[in-house]
Amino acid sequence: MLSAILGVLDVFPYGDMSFIANGEVIEITDEQKADIQEEFLKYIENAYDTPALGVTFPELYDKMIKDGYFLNFKFDGYYEFNGLGFNELTIKVEEDGYGFNIYRGIDGKFQGRCFYINTENSSKDLYKVLNDILSSSGQEI
Repeated sequence: MLSAILGVLDVFPYGDMSFIANGEVIEITDEQKADIQEEFLKYIENAYDTPALGVTFPELYDKMIKDGYFLNFKFDGYYEFNGLGFNELTIKVEEDGYGFNIYRGIDGKFQGRCFYINTENSSKDLYKVLNDILSSSGQEI
């Protein structure tokens, strides 16, 4: 397991990102992925983690993921932050949020304490990019 010399926000660029809308994985091009990454990095600029009170269970995660826009990041190896391990992270992107829970997964199973991130920036532009991708995808959700 890779010890967290870096903060939890620092690992996102190393993950294989996917976009999930209402429980369905949306196919995205490399260009769309770059647009998402650009807006995501703007959203988390100057963000900081705080103690999280949130806890998830597999059943809760499975239900939650069916409603809204999510970014999922899968990693080739295991990471650890504040004693909490993961090889997959998921965040929900609200239309105009200033923070988010990070749901931790290990080998596809999401459970345990979450990380909470406070942001100085709104998620409005990131949400718009995701909404535009979904609208242009032709997929019915």
